[in-house]
Order: sequence, then C-alpha cells, then structure tokens
Amino acid sequence: MVHGVKNSQDIMVWCVESALGLIFKGINSLGLDLNGGNLHGYLEQQTSDINVSRRDISKMVYELNRRKYIENVDGDSVVLTNKARIKIIDQISLTNGSDGKFRIVSFDIPEIKRGNRNCFRRAIKRMGFRQIQKSLWVSEYNVGNMVEIAAEEYGVSDFVAYFVADRSNIDIHIAEVLKKPKQAEEKSEKPPETKS
Repeated sequence: MVHGVKNSQDIMVWCVESALGLIFKGINSLGLDLNGGNLHGYLEQQTSDINVSRRDISKMVYELNRRKYIENVDGDSVVLTNKARIKIIDQISLTNGSDGKFRIVSFDIPEIKRGNRNCFRRAIKRMGFRQIQKSLWVSEYNVGNMVEIAAEEYGVSDFVAYFVADRSNIDIHIAEVLKKPKQAEEKSEKPPETKS
C-alpha cells in the first residue's frame, strides 16, 4: 500500500506520475532510447521490487498514450509530451542545478484567463520559484525551458516575461526569500483566519 494515498483517483495520479518519472529518468539520466518494445521491459525492471504485473504495465503504457503523456516519434522512440513534463515538473526541476544566476518570471495575465493563470502559477511554484512581489517570482534553478513549456501549455505565453540575471538591486531580498523554508512561505501566503 502506498502511504498517503486516499482513494483510487489518488492511486492513478501516483501511478501516472511514478511511471512518467521513471520514463524521464530512463530517457534523460540514463540516456536510454526507449521504444514501444523496450519501454515495457524497462518499466518491468524498474518496478520489480513492488510486484507490478506485465498486464498492469501494459495498461499503464496504454493509459499514458491515451492521455497523451507519451508519444512515438521517428517510427518507434518514445518521448514525453509537454503535458507529461508539466505533470512531473518538480522532478525535472530537481535535475537542473544552480549556476549562481537568478531566474525571474513576471506575468500579468488577464482576469478572463484566471484558470490558466492559476495553473501557470502552480507550475512555476512546483519548479521552485518563490514569490518576491505580487506577480514577480524568482528561482535559482536553470528552468527556463520549463517556464516556456508551462506558459505555452496553459496559453499564457503572451503575458509572461522570463529573465536571467547575474545580480539585481534587490539581491538581499531575493536571498532572504530563497533561504526561507518553503513551508513557512506557503503559510504566509494564506489569508489569516477570522473568528465568527
């Protein structure tokens, strides 16, 4: 049993994210050229310790294709789609190190695109961005390509600006924000509770 999983929908989300994470690891970290045939074998090997059957792996690969998380290119090679990259954006961000530069995202997305704006904001938070002003976010990780993918996927590219900076006039404030534990920051973003 997977700890922290509440219902069958949570289990499916966990399975999809786990499978995508394994595929990402195989393609990017291990340099594997996964195709339809060896994708099954690779997933079997990676999940052998948790006793996942071949049938379950076949169903998972079918679901990943059906939900457009993976696609076959150049005849047989399997690649992750942008939709999949967004799904595991936090795992991908961890593979990009820091080079001492700040990545800054600024956006002014119209209210009519509120849902898209909220999805984009969640994505950049999962990438490791921290809010330093209302619509100004900063990260120390090299995730520019992921910002671009998220902006395109959520249809907000025209409203997003991305900068790479060696230094700024608010370096001290940025350093303080980046040092602050993530949990403390999330608590400070929530409105205070009012007594009735």
